[in-house]
Amino acid sequence: MDAVVYDGWKQYFLQCSRCHGEDANGSSFGPSLLIALKPDGSVPTQDEFVNVLIHGRRDKGMPSAATMGLDESFLPGLYQYLKGRSDGVLRAGRPARRSG
Repeated sequence: MDAVVYDGWKQYFLQCSRCHGEDANGSSFGPSLLIALKPDGSVPTQDEFVNVLIHGRRDKGMPSAATMGLDESFLPGLYQYLKGRSDGVLRAGRPARRSG
């Protein structure tokens, strides 16, 4: 995968996995992001995904990206990584980084 998506995976692992699970399948703290990013999911578009991260979901206990210390410059790669997982294009686990 390219460096942008790889950095998205790193940010997912650092910032999101503790609540949404190591493989984004959800946990007792946070829902599956793989399901949420499906066309009929709760966050079906990149714009909606970014909106959730920028504003958080206080009613559900999710802080904003800024509160978590997640720089907004990583949001496109984070979305691409999770959308790739949701679509079955990327596998679970640490991805191989393509140089360049």
